[in-house]
Amino acid sequence: MQGPKSIRVCLGFPPLAAPHYLERLAALPGVEPIVLPIDPEGDWLSVSPGEPHAEPPPWAKNVAREREAALASADVFLGLHTPDRLAERAPNLRWVQGCGAGVEQFGRLGLARGGVVLTNCSGLSSGSMAEWVIGRLLQVWKRLREADEFQRAHRFERSYGRTFAGSTIGIVGLGHIGRAVAVRARAFGCRVLGLRRTVRPGDTDPDVDRLYPTSALHEMLGECDAVIVAAPATADTQHLIDAKALAAMPRRAVLVNVARGSLLDEAELARVMKEEPLAAAILDVFDPEPLDASSPLWDLPNVYISAHSSVSVDRYMDDVFDLFYDNVKRFCAGEPLRNVVDMKTLGFD
Repeated sequence: MQGPKSIRVCLGFPPLAAPHYLERLAALPGVEPIVLPIDPEGDWLSVSPGEPHAEPPPWAKNVAREREAALASADVFLGLHTPDRLAERAPNLRWVQGCGAGVEQFGRLGLARGGVVLTNCSGLSSGSMAEWVIGRLLQVWKRLREADEFQRAHRFERSYGRTFAGSTIGIVGLGHIGRAVAVRARAFGCRVLGLRRTVRPGDTDPDVDRLYPTSALHEMLGECDAVIVAAPATADTQHLIDAKALAAMPRRAVLVNVARGSLLDEAELARVMKEEPLAAAILDVFDPEPLDASSPLWDLPNVYISAHSSVSVDRYMDDVFDLFYDNVKRFCAGEPLRNVVDMKTLGFD
């Protein structure tokens, strides 16, 4: 007599296919971990996960059959990048665990229509990303880049900065990341404004000094010394920071984007930073990624570019696995999962 069917967990995020993670999953009763393989030198990390990819992807050309078999038998899929037509490739699929906070790549798959549950890792990276935002603002306002340039030139020249305390920080999107920035900015003595999609007259929030609805975006921007973009990527937030939004910001303001590149009109920002510049633009995300080597943003004064690396990864993989491991146990026991994403509320079918 056959026992109950094992739950096959397909690991499509290469770092979590490490042996010590596989062993922990395999020790769970009724759980069979399977790895979605990649080529030994496959470069998946430099490819933006924002869009579903065809199978096999460029980083797994030599293991196409193995990937097809793994997906075909999967009940659960863990990934950052996702194959297109995932529900068709994985007909037994019941749950997808995303390895980041953003879920637009999964939203474009129409998972909700097939009854597949989606969870994400929202909140795991918020602390380290908020530290990065504060660090970048300190770099700009304390003129640390100039001090480094003076050192390289052996010039003993002063580079006085401005005071952080008393600044007005506007946060576009009060999710985990935006809220973590708000808490840290307040600790520096800043006034914090928050923009949230659902705000009613009279609403307050313990982590900000004033709330604004999306319809009052430009009003909020006009008050800010720094604007932190931390909202999710949806159809409604495409180019949320456009020509009108950039024009609404005081020229003393610093713009920081740690959300997704799609929220910012990069071509308009490049024009603004040439003709009527903000104090600085700090960009960690782009549309598309990687940022093309010919982009004018690379060489513009007071534009700070990093390669989608605002999160610290020294503990992130363990944190992602611990969340996933707990969710696997919940899934096996029929209990509610953590970090379930409401795709319809975000505008995905």
